[in-house]
Amino acid sequence: MGWFIILVKELTDMLRDRRTIFMMVVMPLMVIPLLMTTAIKLTQSQVEKAKDKELRVAVIGETAAPELFERLSKEENFFLVTMTNADSARAMTAEQTLDGVVIIPQHFSEFVEGDKQATIRLIFKSSESLNAARRRIEAIIDQYDREIVNERIGRLQLDETIFDAIAIEREDVASTEERFAEVAGGYLPYIFIIFGFMGSIYPALDLGVGEKERGTLETILSSPASRFDIVMGKFIVIVLFSISTALLALFGVLFMVYLLPKTEMDVAGVVMDMMGPRSIFLIMSMVLPVAAFFAAVSLAISVFAKSFKEAQSMIAPLNIIIILPAMVGMLPGFKLGFVTAAIPILNLSLATKAILGGKANPILIAEVYLSLFLLAGVAIYGCVKWFNREETLFRS
Repeated sequence: MGWFIILVKELTDMLRDRRTIFMMVVMPLMVIPLLMTTAIKLTQSQVEKAKDKELRVAVIGETAAPELFERLSKEENFFLVTMTNADSARAMTAEQTLDGVVIIPQHFSEFVEGDKQATIRLIFKSSESLNAARRRIEAIIDQYDREIVNERIGRLQLDETIFDAIAIEREDVASTEERFAEVAGGYLPYIFIIFGFMGSIYPALDLGVGEKERGTLETILSSPASRFDIVMGKFIVIVLFSISTALLALFGVLFMVYLLPKTEMDVAGVVMDMMGPRSIFLIMSMVLPVAAFFAAVSLAISVFAKSFKEAQSMIAPLNIIIILPAMVGMLPGFKLGFVTAAIPILNLSLATKAILGGKANPILIAEVYLSLFLLAGVAIYGCVKWFNREETLFRS
């Protein structure tokens, strides 16, 4: 029971640390939903502003297409400027004095009346106002184009279907859950992985190199507890913090979903249906071995490091190693198979998507468990071996 005494002691110390509680509770449960909701609100606000923004649009050659010019002039929040020099209009658009330039060719009407295709040149700056100028001007031109084509079809008594030799009737057999899981399902394991790793870093640093710097490691080593008990006690504390942070991040995501604005798809309803108790249990049970791996690696580095600063510099590169396979899991086309189920982190990402989509293969899920627990077991074994070496513990 030596490990249990160490566990209680270290857990008590960590729970008294306000910085640890902040990283474990406040960050995943409040900060992330707040940041993501704010980002969504700001994006929507910018889109609405772009729609309502008054655009300064220059028209060159307006006499060649008076009807189109009239449509542009009647558009709400359009301020039209007539110009003759295309080069200066282009430069003014680049300098954002103008939002766009419509250049109508001299023989526009002749082309239209001769049932030919006329070309209108549109100059714009795509990096400004979410491309609003191009979208709004093109919408007017497209409407005008459609009316010209319909007039030609009626006058020439043509069948509209000759312009569409092949019609595509789309039928998507994927369920709402499957479509949502494919698009958003990859982000959930990404959040679990990141926060699970974050939740393990600070406790590992404090329980390893932190004890070295405070001079309390020798006190624990002189206790009746064996080295194995000390490692397991610290290790379990780190795992608990890692899993708790990942779990709180999950609740943070669910909380954020409730704050999302209403859309055509009932996102909150779909997510709630997908994230039932069974799905949460399966996903979190896979987070357990990953958290164990993070805890073992973080503790081993913390024990090896000479100082807190050195430990931080050694752990930081692991972020890239961990994030890369998680990001691959979000890419379209990657599915859970016998090969991908054996690749750590990636298998967690793909398995989560499969569980959320309701298409989880029990054999592949079992392979994911086996792979992750094997990895965690190797990491724990290495951590214990390292902790037993005096030259590692008291490296100078």
